[in-house]
Amino acid sequence: MTTLEELKNKKKLYVEGKANEILNEMIRREVTTDTLSTCDYSNWDRELHRNMPEIAEELRSKGLQVTSSVKFGVTDWTFKVLL
Repeated sequence: MTTLEELKNKKKLYVEGKANEILNEMIRREVTTDTLSTCDYSNWDRELHRNMPEIAEELRSKGLQVTSSVKFGVTDWTFKVLL
């Protein structure tokens, strides 16, 4: 049986991992601004969508500006390196 602490740890690792993936992809592509779209519909990554607010906070703690906007149920997340 899974405990609450195990679930929290799993979520923390997921959030940190996805934040690092986004940051590493920006570094790999040598861009200072990038976007990612998420949605809570089928054929989309619902886990990513549900965790994006925490992922955004993790990216902010690493020095990025993160904003979002919603259009037709799709959330567009924008990441910018602060100078």
